[in-house]
Amino acid sequence: MQAWHCIAIITISIILFIYGNFRSDIEDHIYEQELDKAVIEAKEVKVDSTVQKTNKSQVKVNDSIIDSPAWARYQTILRCERSEMAKLHAQALKGIPFLEFLNRQIQGSTTAKELIFSPFKSEFFAENDQGILRSLFTAHTTLADENLVEITCRGHSAKSAKLLAKLVLDTYEVALLQESIDAPLPGSLLKEINEINEMKQEIEVLKEQLANENHMEKHLNVEAIALKSEIQMLDGEFQRFKRILLEVESYFKEGRSTMDYIQIEGFAKYGMLKEISETIGELNNMISSKSLDKAVTGEVQKNINRNYALLENEIAKAIERLKEEISEGLERKKVLSNRLVDLHKTDAQNQIGNPKYRLLVQLEEKIERIVPIYQQAFKKWKRSAYTVVKSDLTK
Repeated sequence: MQAWHCIAIITISIILFIYGNFRSDIEDHIYEQELDKAVIEAKEVKVDSTVQKTNKSQVKVNDSIIDSPAWARYQTILRCERSEMAKLHAQALKGIPFLEFLNRQIQGSTTAKELIFSPFKSEFFAENDQGILRSLFTAHTTLADENLVEITCRGHSAKSAKLLAKLVLDTYEVALLQESIDAPLPGSLLKEINEINEMKQEIEVLKEQLANENHMEKHLNVEAIALKSEIQMLDGEFQRFKRILLEVESYFKEGRSTMDYIQIEGFAKYGMLKEISETIGELNNMISSKSLDKAVTGEVQKNINRNYALLENEIAKAIERLKEEISEGLERKKVLSNRLVDLHKTDAQNQIGNPKYRLLVQLEEKIERIVPIYQQAFKKWKRSAYTVVKSDLTK
C-alpha cells in the first residue's frame, strides 16, 4: 500500500467522524425543537373535567422487554415538603388522568411519538400507545427519604429516555395547573370525589322517588302544592317530547320524505320548519301551474332544492332543540323535587317513619361531614410544591 492510500483512508475516516457528530447534533436540535413544541401545545390544551375510565387490560405491556438491561434509564428525583405530599405526587404521576394527558401531548409531536413508540411497532408486539407508555415510566416514593419521589423513564436509547423524562416533567407541570377540585390527579383524592358524587347521585334519586310518592299529598302546604303542580306539568311535557321524538325516529326508519316530518303534531313549531315548508309549497305551485318559461322554471327548481336543504338542516336543529328542552326540564324537575322533599323531610321522618327519608338524612349528614374534609385536603394538595434534585441517566 502506497503512502497516499494511507493518507486517503485517514482523511475519509476523519470526515466520516465529523459528519457523524454533526448529524447527531442536528438530530438533537430537531428533537429539542419538537419537544419544546409539544410542551407549548400542552399548555394550550384544557383537560376534560370529566375523568374517563380506562380498561385495565389496555395498559399492560411486556415487562420483560421493558426491563431488559439493553434499555436506557433516565431518573428524575423530586423533593417534596412533606411525605404525605410526596405520596400524592407519586399517585398523580402514576394515575390514569395524567397518563391520558401525557399520551395526548406525545401524539401531538411526530418526532416524540416516533422516538418513544417506534421500537414497539411490530406484528410481534401489538400494544396500544397508552399501554406502552404506562410501562415506560414509573414513579414512587423512596425508602431512604419519604419526601422524595423517584421517576424512572425508560427508552431504547439514551436520547429517547431523556426525551420522555423531559416530557413527563413538563407535562406534569401543565396537568397540575389544569386540574380542578372535581377532577384531581392523585388517585386517593379522585376516589374521594367519586364517592362524594355517587352519594350526591343517590340523594337525587331518593328525592325524586319521594317527590312522586302519594303519602306527601296529606302534608302539602301552598308552596308544596305549587311545586307538585309544576312537576306534574313537566312530566306532561316529557311525554309530549317523547312522542314527537319517537315519531321522528319512526319516519326516519321508514324513509319518509322531508316534508312528511312537518305533519308530526307539535314538531313544526320549532325553528323555521313551518315557514320553509310553506315556501316550498308555494314554489311547487308555481311550477305546477306551467305558466313559467323554461329558464324561470329552472331557477324556481333550484330555489326549491335549496329550501329542501334548509328544511333538512332545520329538522336536525329542531331535534337538537327538543333534546335540549328535555335536558333543561329534567334539571328543573330535579330542583323542584329537592325543594318538595326538603319541605316534608322532617314531618315524614317523625310522623311516617319512611325508611327512604331516614336513608336520605343519613346520606345528607355524611355529605355535610366529608365534603369539607375533602375540600381541605384538596387545598393542601394544591399548595404543595416540589423541587427537582436530580435528573440524569442511570444504570
